[in-house]
Amino acid sequence: MSNTSQYRPRCRLETPNVTLETPTIAPAALTTSIQPHYQVPTAAALPTYLAYALRVAGPLVALSANSPLFPPSLYDADATVDDVLATGAVENRVGLYEDVMNDPDRPAKVRFPRDVADAAEAVDRIAADPPIAPELQPTGERFDDRFAHIRHKHGSYWRWVRPVFEGASESAANARIEFRPLPGQPTVRDATALVAAFAGLMAGLTATDHPVVDLSWERARDNFYAAVDDGLAAELHWITADGEATTDLDNLYADLFDVAAEGLELAGFGAESSDAHLRPLRARVEARTSPAGWKRDRLRDHAEEGASLSTAVLATGSDYLTAQADTLVDGSFADWPGV
Repeated sequence: MSNTSQYRPRCRLETPNVTLETPTIAPAALTTSIQPHYQVPTAAALPTYLAYALRVAGPLVALSANSPLFPPSLYDADATVDDVLATGAVENRVGLYEDVMNDPDRPAKVRFPRDVADAAEAVDRIAADPPIAPELQPTGERFDDRFAHIRHKHGSYWRWVRPVFEGASESAANARIEFRPLPGQPTVRDATALVAAFAGLMAGLTATDHPVVDLSWERARDNFYAAVDDGLAAELHWITADGEATTDLDNLYADLFDVAAEGLELAGFGAESSDAHLRPLRARVEARTSPAGWKRDRLRDHAEEGASLSTAVLATGSDYLTAQADTLVDGSFADWPGV
C-alpha cells in the first residue's frame, strides 16, 4: 500500500486463539465475500433503504456465516479444538478485516455505519472520511467525473453497508446500497439465494413500510456483531410485519422470507420462482445450521476421532471441498450430509 504516512492500518489480528502481526494487509485476502449492490429509485429514498439494509444485516450474516476457521498455521501453539469451538467466532471475516485494516489511532474506517438523515449526509460522511492515499484526480468526460475526489475517497470508505454514487451521464446517475458483510458461499445456488434475499428484502421492506425500520440502530448493530460471534445461535431482535417485537428465530425468519418473497414478486418473479430462490436459505433455518455451523460440526467430529487442531482443520476443509464438488452448480448446501 502506497503513502501510509497519514493512515497506518493496524496489520494485526488479535482474536481468540489467533495472534498475528504482519508488515502488510495481506491477511485481509482471507475475507472472500459477496457484495451485492441495490440501486435505489431516488437519492431522497437512500436513507430509508440504508436503514433497512442495516437492520437485515444481522439476520443475513447469521444465515450465511461461512468463516469459522483460520488456516492451521495461524492458531496459537497451545490452541485446541475445544478452544476454537468455545471462543472462536462463527464469521471471522468481520473481525479480521476490522483488526487488520483499521488504524488504531483514528476512528475506525471498517465498521457498522449509522443511519443517515438524507443523501447529503451520506455524501458528507464520505467527504469527511480520511483517504488512504490522497491524490488529485484527473478530469474526465463522465458526469460523475465532476465528483472524482468523492469517488476516490469512497474507495476506502470501508463501512459494512455503504452508499455508492455513480453515473456516466446525468440521466444515468444513481445511488446504490452496497451490502458488504456476506461471505462467499458453498454453491452457486446458495450465492444466488443470498443475493435474491437481499434484493427481495430491499424491495419488499420499503414497499410495505415494514416496521422493522423502527428497530433501534443500537439493536441493529448488536444483531450484526452477535451474528458474527454466534451465527444462528445468536439472540437476534426483529420487529415483524404486524409490529411484534421478537427474538424467536422461527418468527423472525418466517417474516423475513415472506417480505423477501413479496419483494421478488414485485420485481417480476413468479411465486414459484421466488420460493425456489429462497428455499436454500429456508432450509438453513429449519436445520438450524449454516456453512459455518457445518464446518464446526466436522471439526468436532475429527477431534473426537483423535485429530489435533491442525489436522482437524485440514480434514474439515477437505470435507467441505468434497461436498462442494457434488453440488457446486446443480445442488445447494441443503443437500450436504449432516444438514
